[in-house]
Amino acid sequence: MNILKQWMRAAEPAEQELMAAAIGTSRGMLYQYSNVDSTDRWPDTERAVLIERQAEKMHKASGGRLPLIYRTDLSEVCRGCEFAQKCLGAKALRADFPIVTKEMVEAAGPGVGDGDN
Repeated sequence: MNILKQWMRAAEPAEQELMAAAIGTSRGMLYQYSNVDSTDRWPDTERAVLIERQAEKMHKASGGRLPLIYRTDLSEVCRGCEFAQKCLGAKALRADFPIVTKEMVEAAGPGVGDGDN
């Protein structure tokens, strides 16, 4: 699963609309980008940069709930760029998406769906 699909699953519909408006596209197009495995429809390099910048803003605004997306996650051109590899290091090859562990869930305590709300 690509990072944009993970981002779309974490984002509320209004956040998805905000992302789409910020990068000059539609929410439906974001879904096409996020389903690259089935549609083979990657954003162009310019749009990948816009997604990266907006995702960073939204990551901060959401307190880290929404994952970061790097342009190298979405663009083969960026992924192959020496400059991006030098600047991002290991992050040029993977997205910064937190993985929730069993321990993290247990530490969070009671929550939605466990009958305590």
